[in-house]
Amino acid sequence: MTLLNYYYYYFGLFLIIHPKYLLAYQCHQCNGIFLNYSVTIDNLPSPTASDCSIVTAKNSCFVRVGWFNDSTSEVYYNTDPGLPSDSVLATIERRVTAWSGEYLTRKFIGYACTPSNDTPCNTVENLKSVIISTTLPTNEQIQKFDTLIVPTTDFDGSTCSQVSNMTNCPGTNLASCQQCMGKLHHSQSIETCAMCPPGKAIANFLEYSTTFLLDNQTRSDTITLGCRKFGACNSLENLGQIKNTLVTEFDFHKFHNSTTSMTKSSMIILFMIFLTEFFRLL
Repeated sequence: MTLLNYYYYYFGLFLIIHPKYLLAYQCHQCNGIFLNYSVTIDNLPSPTASDCSIVTAKNSCFVRVGWFNDSTSEVYYNTDPGLPSDSVLATIERRVTAWSGEYLTRKFIGYACTPSNDTPCNTVENLKSVIISTTLPTNEQIQKFDTLIVPTTDFDGSTCSQVSNMTNCPGTNLASCQQCMGKLHHSQSIETCAMCPPGKAIANFLEYSTTFLLDNQTRSDTITLGCRKFGACNSLENLGQIKNTLVTEFDFHKFHNSTTSMTKSSMIILFMIFLTEFFRLL
């Protein structure tokens, strides 16, 4: 085979293999790596444990880190999370159980991505980029709303706020409801739902989730509140205060700069492997 034929052969092989790198859906999968410390970007565990594997995904890869009230953490690698691909989901939760009066806080950052090659994109490196680009509210800011979700046996469902402009807002049932509920969703517009739905109330809580779409650099926020404090604890005013106080921020510029740098490095390595193999066979 002549030198020119070698060139055409390996260049053609590269063009064939490269789409494979673009279209493959390989992801890391670990059912949950539990840690007895509060994880940081300096000690994030990689998906290399014996109970981790690489699996095929239908749509996207996913990685999530969670921080819990007892200073423990969890890192979770999997596939197809039901989130928009190329997005970041940040969630904070604060709840108090009625029988113990114990307040608990949980925080999560998750990343859904579409693989650009046959190497999984739900890597510890990408998770680090997501974490350093995300600013969650502090524990002190979250605890400002403890008085709003304080447990109490003195409850009157008729005092709950009852207003909605949200599709599929549950109806109020004063005969069986045990907790005021409120929900606020903010994307292009603000939708709200406040009522007293039927069912038991095991815990009072607030949850604030924000989805950041990386491609168009937009966000959507969802706040859910369950409370039993006398009066309209689920009022639109209270939901608005939570929204304004517990905002999660995401630095799109910082994230794209860090991931672009890693992508360039990967492509350089791939091209160098191709050139090394090409010249070895000359």
